[in-house]
Amino acid sequence: MYDVMLDEAKLWLDELKVESSSSPPAPAVKEDSGYDYEYSSADDEMDPVEEAKYRQQVRDSDGFDVDFCYHPFGGIMPCGCNDSDTLLAKLGLHCYNIDKGTNLQFRSVEKVNAEAISFVNYYITLEAVDPDNNHSPVAFQTCVWDSATENKERLRLITKQCRIKPSGNTEAERFPWLWDRDAVDKFYTGRMPNWLQDDDDDDALTELNKLQFHEVKDSELQDNEWLNLYAEIALSSERPSYMETDLPLEVKKVVVRTKEDVERSMKLKSSNVIFYMSFKTHRGLECKAIIRQTRDGIQGHMCLEVTCMLGK
Repeated sequence: MYDVMLDEAKLWLDELKVESSSSPPAPAVKEDSGYDYEYSSADDEMDPVEEAKYRQQVRDSDGFDVDFCYHPFGGIMPCGCNDSDTLLAKLGLHCYNIDKGTNLQFRSVEKVNAEAISFVNYYITLEAVDPDNNHSPVAFQTCVWDSATENKERLRLITKQCRIKPSGNTEAERFPWLWDRDAVDKFYTGRMPNWLQDDDDDDALTELNKLQFHEVKDSELQDNEWLNLYAEIALSSERPSYMETDLPLEVKKVVVRTKEDVERSMKLKSSNVIFYMSFKTHRGLECKAIIRQTRDGIQGHMCLEVTCMLGK
């Protein structure tokens, strides 16, 4: 998902390369710790007063409510909202609904902060509604990491925080921010799988030692609207500029593949699962997508690795 923050990050990298010929080597980049970073340079430093204010805002809000200020080497800053941010907001809300067993529905994005670090962290404040409570409004926050790709995928998104926005004296729910890649089942790591062959699903169903497959029924497609969200995320990885005219999508077929030992009707809700999806855009373009969803066991954490094939 590309936006203004990513362009600024690239511009900064180009400027840094020019300065490196006459400047001492830059200090090593500190590993992503979620939201607490150090900013220092022999030649360029933040104003101490602004830095103290910024750090306090980050501590108080976990990065969701900060004012704009100058950062010599990156930081969390307010930015505009686009269609890509809306998809990220919906993904964070979906992750929360899975973890909490709720049915919060997305209404609108209220604010987006961005941080260029190993690609981009998005701190999104949105408004949702709770249909189980007279459609009352709910202020919600999610941090989604648009991460650098690793496994031949086109897009890699990781939700790092998904929560109801704390208010007043309410203590915020706190979970580790860092994605624990070592906690993910090794089967769901490494290079992305290929598209299923025509007879793969049938073979898998007849051999007990093979991975379990489940073709999602039409009734399940209707009852699980988040599958449309996954299709939209996949399409946005290839056609971000055409989303407005490509929507709505028609999801035609979904096959899920998981090692989890659950009833066939529950395979769609597995924590670690590979989705093979075929869908059609509003303009009639046929598409296929492979989406690998993994969890590391921490609430609010979900990873989607996505490849999308157009005109297939």
